[in-house]
Amino acid sequence: MSWIEELYNTYENCSGIGPNNNTPTSDTSCSSLTPLYHTLNNTHIEIRLNGNGDFIDAKLEQLKNTIIPCTEKSANARANNPPPHPLCDKIQFCAKDYNGSKPSYYHKYIELLGGWANSESKHPMVEAIYKYVKKGTLISDLKNTHNQIINDDEDPGGLFIRWKVESPGINEICCWKSDSLSENWIKFYGSQDIKEEICFVIGKKTGIATNHPMRVRNSGDKAKLISSNDTDGFTFLGRFCNANQSVSIGSEVSQKAHSALRWLIERQSFRNGDQVIVSWAVSGQETPDLLADSLSLFDETDEEKIIEVTKISYHDAGQTFARKLSQKIAGYKAELKNASKIVVMGLDSAGPGRLSISFYRELSNSEFLERIESWHSQMAWFFLEFFQDASDKKKKHSGYMVIAPAPRIIAEACYGIRLDDKLKKSTIERLLPCIVDRRQIPIDLVDFAVKRASNKIGMEHWEWERTLSVACALYRCYSIRNSNNSIKNQYTMALENGRTDRDYLYGRLLAVAEHIEERALFLSKENRETNAARMMHMFSEHPFKTWEKLWAALSIGYFPRLQSKRPNFLFKMKNLVGEINSLFIHSDFENDNRLTGLYLLGYHCQRLELVQKNEKEEKETELENN
Repeated sequence: MSWIEELYNTYENCSGIGPNNNTPTSDTSCSSLTPLYHTLNNTHIEIRLNGNGDFIDAKLEQLKNTIIPCTEKSANARANNPPPHPLCDKIQFCAKDYNGSKPSYYHKYIELLGGWANSESKHPMVEAIYKYVKKGTLISDLKNTHNQIINDDEDPGGLFIRWKVESPGINEICCWKSDSLSENWIKFYGSQDIKEEICFVIGKKTGIATNHPMRVRNSGDKAKLISSNDTDGFTFLGRFCNANQSVSIGSEVSQKAHSALRWLIERQSFRNGDQVIVSWAVSGQETPDLLADSLSLFDETDEEKIIEVTKISYHDAGQTFARKLSQKIAGYKAELKNASKIVVMGLDSAGPGRLSISFYRELSNSEFLERIESWHSQMAWFFLEFFQDASDKKKKHSGYMVIAPAPRIIAEACYGIRLDDKLKKSTIERLLPCIVDRRQIPIDLVDFAVKRASNKIGMEHWEWERTLSVACALYRCYSIRNSNNSIKNQYTMALENGRTDRDYLYGRLLAVAEHIEERALFLSKENRETNAARMMHMFSEHPFKTWEKLWAALSIGYFPRLQSKRPNFLFKMKNLVGEINSLFIHSDFENDNRLTGLYLLGYHCQRLELVQKNEKEEKETELENN
């Protein structure tokens, strides 16, 4: 029961928190915690009354997440013989003159509303609505309004209503925004007779919940986290006479815990179809987004990002990234210094009725932040990013930035951008323990990313660039976590000229071959893929044989062209190939076995090094010519 206790404590700690900069502020959003004995519902019609219960006007407008009063039963059991909500509900509940195809539940609705309107906890808005509903003219009023809310050939029974009441001297006219109305409903419903037993969460005798809330992930969600309504089947298997003997949860505790979870999901969760992952501080402080990439974590402006991609050198090798990450984590540590616990929770449902907790962890604030920092630092790699110029919409800036990719991007790199939600969901679930528990990266994900990055021809350029960077990040993180603190596998983001690993060196050779051919094609104004790109997959499978073919093609087709137009460039490239060849140990060069993902690290680092040198040489040539 730890999860429901932490959610209950979260509600108690955050009950005073209202809308913030990260949440929507429209009247239809759940920007603050839902009050006790209230729920969220989509509404279709907004009816305006005066303080005497007279109809003024109505408008048809589908709105989401309107906070409405509810009973424990009406918030849950709305399938067969549904109980009414006490104030806002469908036309088949509220309209005495409804005679459509749906069953009418007016008598149940008016009985509940009248009990509240005539009680000590009554409210002027409730009294006005009660007076109006008793008149039985709702359908005719909606038909006669100039807005044409409903037509004679339509059945309006399923349309949901919310109310506005205009009274002299009262500023708040929206029933879903009135704090005093909510407080009066809580008093009224709390005064009803409820069976009392020991609540397993708070350890006190209190009114016990017999139905637990649904609509956890959204206002249309029917799945429940807690359910015990199967009294006729084999639910208890002879162990208990009723569900409360197994576990009993207070009505107030259940309402507050589910309200807190609903609020957290609306405010700061990751969603992928039915899958929801949310992390939060029980004390209410802001926490970093667990599944965000580094760009989202740093929350920089577009101007700051443009400066970084255009000014920071590749030889920076992630130092700027490390400094920004350290500063960001230090800021969160200062913010969370009083937070005793961080909770990470994953929710999913296999069907429409049951909601399961697929992942759950409780961490101290320092432990949580250390693991976030560890993930971003170990998964960091150079990514090609594009940013729109705010002053010139036609101009875009591009360049390499050091970031850690989001799990969603990793899933797309492993399986393609058209992967289905089910596969994306399972991949994110597998990566979650890698972030939260520092577990090893699944080797099959590393292999999938490496294989797709080796097939450049099968993707658009931007997708291949991203896949290549993700593959390098995954392989580097896998190697770091598999190294047992060995310096050998602590690969850096800068080119390591002294590294003698066979796979790393072959990756460097591939980058040099590609660079030579690209320069030759540029000089002859040919726009096509290089042989290195087309043969990349073959190279990863049989590097020695493929390299012989690549080098022969370069020698015959491109060296003569470069010798006549760029002799200095050709001389430097041949020397570089010779330097790389000299680093192979013994017979490693003739070894034709398949390459590991390490070759992509050597390829990417050498490629960026050559691009950087090429840009520097071009700038120097321009200065000399001027």
